[in-house]
Amino acid sequence: MKVVLEEIENSIARLIPDDGQSPMYVLENELPKELQVGDVLELTYQRIDGKLIKSIQRLENEKEGRLKKMKEKRKALLNRTKK
Repeated sequence: MKVVLEEIENSIARLIPDDGQSPMYVLENELPKELQVGDVLELTYQRIDGKLIKSIQRLENEKEGRLKKMKEKRKALLNRTKK
């Protein structure tokens, strides 16, 4: 599941899922190091030997790609309203 890091407050991170589910909360020390607000993460769960293991990884260049796409959409909308 892809999630976006929205904020970290009091060592608790709020993650916003792409699929519209409710925000998720995890401890800051469970996250990869050197994250910034807006970074996109891949959250996965696996069952190993009966234990549920959570994995959180930063998706390289995903944030930048999303920002570029949003800027292009905004530009197209602005151009459309000028006509």
